[in-house]
Amino acid sequence: MKKIGVIFVVVLFAAVSSGCSTTLSGDDEAVRDSDGAKVDQMDAVVSGGNRQAVLSLHKRYAYANACKLGLTLTNNLQYKITNISFGFTAHFKGDVPDQYVVRNFFEIGPGAGEYREINFSGVTCDQVKFVEVTDPGRCAMGDLTRFASRPGDCIRHVYLAKTPYVKLVQK
Repeated sequence: MKKIGVIFVVVLFAAVSSGCSTTLSGDDEAVRDSDGAKVDQMDAVVSGGNRQAVLSLHKRYAYANACKLGLTLTNNLQYKITNISFGFTAHFKGDVPDQYVVRNFFEIGPGAGEYREINFSGVTCDQVKFVEVTDPGRCAMGDLTRFASRPGDCIRHVYLAKTPYVKLVQK
C-alpha cells in the first residue's frame, strides 16, 4: 500500500514540475495550441476610464506563416450595443497597409463582453507593426442606428486598450 502512495506522489510531482506554464512574463515558455501556434494571452482590459466600450486585444496566436489575434469588446455604456463593426488593417514594416478584415460584435448588454478573432495570413506576428482600427459607420447602439451612423460615429464610443502584443491604432 505504501508503494502506491509513493508512486502517486512521484507521478504528481513529475506532472507539476513538467512545465505547465501559462505565464506571459517572458521568463517562461508560452503555451502551444493543438495546431502548433505559440499562444500568448492575458486578461482582457475591461475599462478605459470614461464610460466607453473597451476593445481589448489580449490573445495572440503566432503561427509559422500567419498571425491570429483575439479581441474582446466590453460594453461599459449605459445601453445595449446591438451591432458594431470594425475594420482591421495590418500594417507591416514601413507602414505598408495590407489585409483588411471586418469583424462585427452583436447583442452586448451593459457590463457584458464578446470575443472575436482576426487572422492575417502569409505574415508572422513579429512582422505586423500595428493594426489600424477603423469604423465603417455600421452600428446600432443608443441613439445611433445603422441608417443614422456615418464612418467615425461608432468608434467615438470605444476605447482601444493598450496591449503588449500588437499596437492598435485608430485612424
